[in-house]
Amino acid sequence: MINSVILKDTKKEEWNDIRKKIYARISEGIGGIPKEESVQFTEKRRYCKYGLTFVEISYLVYQNTFADALIILPEDFDVSASYPAVVTIHGTNDLGKFSLTDLENRPERAYPIELAKRGYVTVSPDQYGFGSAMEDENYREEYENFYTLNSGWTLTARRLLAHIKLLDVLETIDYIDSKRIGCMGNSLGGAAVMYLTAMDERINACVMSTGISPNVTNVYRSLSRVGSQEVDLKTANAMKENGVPPWDLNEVLSLCAPRPIMCIEPFNDPYNPYTMVSIECVHKAWEVYNLLECPEKLSLYVHGDGHDTVDSVRNMAYNWFDRFFK
Repeated sequence: MINSVILKDTKKEEWNDIRKKIYARISEGIGGIPKEESVQFTEKRRYCKYGLTFVEISYLVYQNTFADALIILPEDFDVSASYPAVVTIHGTNDLGKFSLTDLENRPERAYPIELAKRGYVTVSPDQYGFGSAMEDENYREEYENFYTLNSGWTLTARRLLAHIKLLDVLETIDYIDSKRIGCMGNSLGGAAVMYLTAMDERINACVMSTGISPNVTNVYRSLSRVGSQEVDLKTANAMKENGVPPWDLNEVLSLCAPRPIMCIEPFNDPYNPYTMVSIECVHKAWEVYNLLECPEKLSLYVHGDGHDTVDSVRNMAYNWFDRFFK
């Protein structure tokens, strides 16, 4: 059901040209990424919790549109030091970035806090359509009319743009080592991690959890919810017209090579019942990693704990970053 990204006789030196074509096709398919040259951000507030320092910022995405993100500094933070950073992206939750900072009630998603306690600077943005910006009536109205205002653009591209601009911000912060920037997320956040890593090579390693829902099987959700803000109309309509997706996630994952990626998928995910197709996507991407002689840099873990990350799974994910960043 999922085709190979490369042929059996593809040579290693041919991959760069193949990659450029895949990148261009996916970029065009999601509607392209507008350029915003300016890098602007301001600190909104600073506070302490769990023995860590929290810094909330607002940063420019494009034109006059801003997004919020939460930076968490590690214990014994030294402003003159250089730290690895992990961008942690939330899933579908109205609280946005704050859904990742409730250690008491939602420890299974408290990635930024647990990583900060391990010595990382963590950065958690609000995804477009969630979080504090939705309190602004104009912002909410723009989101609700997204497809009317942005013909040919997709939610995937809009959210990706905000994450790319966040990387621009991180490159200006002296205490962040721009050669050690990772990314981690679950569900909608896992999918965001996948696209950000694929489309921006400044992500040096990533962990994506329950984020690989191939277009070829996700159609059962997409076509039944066309017009919903939870799906991309452009992709859904293309599948409705042609019967096949314009691209699939084996190709997106292959764009991450040769950077280290860990894919975490459950057998019993109510939002993606077709686990074996997700595994097949990962395997087809692994063929590219094998071609590039770095098969150890793609890891797949399949568990039975549903749409979540229990303690042992989270620790495995954090150790993945330690392996390549420390």
